[in-house]
Amino acid sequence: MSRTAAAPTVAVVTENDPAPGAARARADRLAADNAAVRLRLAELENERDERDRQIARLTEALSDTARRLGDLDRERAEQAHRAEWAEWRVRAAALRRSARLGGALGAFRRRPLAPASFRRVREALRARPLPPEPAEHPRAPRRPEVRVADTEPLDVPAAPEPPGPVVRPGLTAAVVLGPAAEAALRYEWRQVAGFGPADWREVFEAERPELLLVESVATGLPIAELAAWCRENGVPSAYWDTGAGLADAARELDHVFTVDPGAVAAYRERLGHDRVHVLPFAAQPRLHHPERGAGHGRYPLLYEGEYDESAEFLIAPAPRLGAHFSGTGFPHLYRQRVVPPLPYGEALAARKRYRVLLAPDRRRAYEAAAAGVPVVHHREPPAGEPAFGPVVDGPKDASRMLRALLAGPELRDRQAHLALREVHRAHTYRHRVDTVLRTLGREGDAAGRPAERPAVSLLLPTCRPEQVGPAIEQAARQLWRPLQLVLVLHGLDLDPALVEKQAIAAGLDDAVVIAADRSVSLGGCLNLAIDAASGTYLGKMDDDELYGPHYLSDLLPAFSYTEAGVVGKLAHYAHLASIGATLLRYPDHEHRYVDVLRGGALLAEGDLLRAYRFADVGRGEDTDLFRRLRADGVRVYAADRFSFITVRHADAARHTWRPSDLELLADSRLAFYGLAEEHIMF
Repeated sequence: MSRTAAAPTVAVVTENDPAPGAARARADRLAADNAAVRLRLAELENERDERDRQIARLTEALSDTARRLGDLDRERAEQAHRAEWAEWRVRAAALRRSARLGGALGAFRRRPLAPASFRRVREALRARPLPPEPAEHPRAPRRPEVRVADTEPLDVPAAPEPPGPVVRPGLTAAVVLGPAAEAALRYEWRQVAGFGPADWREVFEAERPELLLVESVATGLPIAELAAWCRENGVPSAYWDTGAGLADAARELDHVFTVDPGAVAAYRERLGHDRVHVLPFAAQPRLHHPERGAGHGRYPLLYEGEYDESAEFLIAPAPRLGAHFSGTGFPHLYRQRVVPPLPYGEALAARKRYRVLLAPDRRRAYEAAAAGVPVVHHREPPAGEPAFGPVVDGPKDASRMLRALLAGPELRDRQAHLALREVHRAHTYRHRVDTVLRTLGREGDAAGRPAERPAVSLLLPTCRPEQVGPAIEQAARQLWRPLQLVLVLHGLDLDPALVEKQAIAAGLDDAVVIAADRSVSLGGCLNLAIDAASGTYLGKMDDDELYGPHYLSDLLPAFSYTEAGVVGKLAHYAHLASIGATLLRYPDHEHRYVDVLRGGALLAEGDLLRAYRFADVGRGEDTDLFRRLRADGVRVYAADRFSFITVRHADAARHTWRPSDLELLADSRLAFYGLAEEHIMF
């Protein structure tokens, strides 16, 4: 350890100094001050060394404790196996003829002429199969299978990769990518991959790619020759460093992308040009999505990937909380909790069975956020990238954060929902491809131009004049644009032109106000709204429900990762105005395919709803719609429970569906008293 002492101060006195005594006094004071500073510096260095020694002792004690816990786990497993073996020995002995015959003969001596005594002796002489023997002898105890639930192993089958759709089918890209990136990007363009050193030229001539993207993965391809072909044919090319470093082949390509913002300056200096850009990892909604299946959240904690010593303080408390470690390089004390790494597709499916993901690398962090799995980070993300969960920086905070997340489903779900929202806002591979095309000068081409944001039309019939203003406000507060409101005044004596001006003044892009006679059914009013709506997607709203600003922007991404024609809410919060309680209804029907949705919280593909329309009835029009959709095989998806509250007024006559408050309480989970809009509408 190097130490730098403060340089002594020298006072210079000349012959012309009018006060040599004062100068000497100042010099003495400076020397005394310097000596005091050096003394204090030495004291601080001694204190620092002592703290370092204390930290080393505590770290060693923690390691010893962890090793002892591992030994105790192994000893407990051996004892359990010995107990199982002893139990088998007892059961086997009880079934042997000698053991059974002794009791039977004793009974025969007591009652020699009783028929039951003869039957007991005959039964004792009959051979019986022994119980199944334990797999191994206790002298070689079995290593316990690493599983949290005794009824279900860790690994799960991979979910089938959906065939499409492709975002830019008119754009052909030749790619040299690793398995994860190749699987994710195949939905963004017409992808040419899998060519080899012997046939790449024939493939390029036949397919005529419009760009070349090479990832920093091991390959036997002659990258320099591929780059030369691209230059000769006017095809832009790019290299993407995803962590392996800058290869020599990168010099041959037009642009360089890297996931590490801190490496840009060094790359530019090495390459001698400024065509170096940041391109972070991302999520592919077709592969990484929050749809829940069997066993969702069954296990507590998961750490994936190579062991990272810098995350030790976060990993250390995890085994006692039931964690699994899927990867390689783990110290011996964790090996009882280590499971073999799974293939990529199976790992994506298995990850959803955990309630929290520990210290993921950046690629897995994006994928977990898109899958609705909460994460805990052990370091701050790179500049410009989001943190999809809390960042802890010490063992005490790590243990407390993990215990808080495992104990708090509302905390986990809220964090996961915020991360999912952030991914779809700016961190899907569609966003990354937009960046690549913009950098390569292809964003203006018809094939490379990103799709415009689809317009949404909200269908909102109302028969209550006092609800017109609040209903307009609920629609106008939506962050999604472009947005159209189609408001049907059902039997109201209001001027549609004035109501339309009110809607535009509230901030809506477009408003259509229709007057309908009171004799028209509710289904008929909705069909009038469908005829007037121009949006790509059509949503149905109720005039007395509450909708958060992210209501639409949270629902629309579901069309990108499901096969559903209609998405909406089934799990939702319901506020009982009579007692001030807020219930959570259908809590298990979140991020799943379902048969029905809340009628006031559905969003459908516009052409689908225009084809099916609503039944011309005054009640049950939603139920009838879902019945017909189900009969025709149209899938319906229930998204998250947030950004929507259905309000049950004390006067039940204000509702067309009129269950009692007690009935709702009996079929729901009491969440809290009050509306708690800050929690639900965030």
